[in-house]
Amino acid sequence: MKFSKKNIGILLLLIFVAGIAIAFFVPWRLDLPAQELNDGVVEIRVAQYLYHTGIIMPVRTADVNWSETFPCLRDKRSFEIGWGDRDFYMSGSITAGLALTALFRSKASVVNVSGFDVDVANDFQPTAPFSQKKLRISPANYKRMVAWMLASFAFQSEKPVFLREGFWGTSSAFYEANTTNAGTYSIVNNCNVWNSRALDAANLPVPMWAGIPHPLLWMLPE
Repeated sequence: MKFSKKNIGILLLLIFVAGIAIAFFVPWRLDLPAQELNDGVVEIRVAQYLYHTGIIMPVRTADVNWSETFPCLRDKRSFEIGWGDRDFYMSGSITAGLALTALFRSKASVVNVSGFDVDVANDFQPTAPFSQKKLRISPANYKRMVAWMLASFAFQSEKPVFLREGFWGTSSAFYEANTTNAGTYSIVNNCNVWNSRALDAANLPVPMWAGIPHPLLWMLPE
């Protein structure tokens, strides 16, 4: 059977669309321990800001104290963490040049932490997100996620490498990222993918690829 160029083009398009659908709507792992997902006592949030997502967590739990590692969180009760391209993320502005460089020729990545004076359970944001999911996870799963996140920071003399204050003054900061663990920022390995990998470490269901926020928030259980 011979295929015309038009039919081959349609077939390739269908294969591409099917691949994207599988990546967005099929979970990364099918063997998640459901009993742990329903035994959550640590509340976190996943917030979406247009194309970007961040994870909001308590500064202190019975097992984890982020303020011991990050001084900007010392007097805070909760915080948001996010990962991204160094130049784009730290610029605070959206330009085509910065975006294209981040997606295709990123030179380095950073992790941002921003502290808040209220608990995770309260409604708060420095800038209102488009949508968000509230999640409750077990202490054991939370510790797994924290360990994965900390491995994404570059450390020197047992301290994360501080770059500068964040956009919210002394309560926020940018730190150098460890590309060995987090990888290099790109169009296929962006902030949403980083968050999905962190949530996967907490045994939460995430898409095979979370390049955009919507499939990630859709799949997470509330």
